Amino acid sequence: MRFFPLLDIQYVTLAFFMGLGGLIAIWLAFRGHRREGEGQVEEGEYPDGIRIGRGPIPPLLVLVYAGFLLWALAYAIKVGIMGPSF
Repeated sequence: MRFFPLLDIQYVTLAFFMGLGGLIAIWLAFRGHRREGEGQVEEGEYPDGIRIGRGPIPPLLVLVYAGFLLWALAYAIKVGIMGPSF
């Protein structure tokens, strides 16, 4: 039995809200992503040949998001089983 059982509730609450924040961040990142054939793509021309448009999310960011989720899940399981180290 832990000396301060209230800490467990705090850790679970913190993990829940951090996970919720992570899910919201991922939703915001993928919200603007359009697949081919889904409506018009905004494009524009600026002087000196600079073009803008909406492109897909770079695969590096998708890997960062996936890595963050896997790390958070593994950490929550580790702390849930072994408890935090003091």
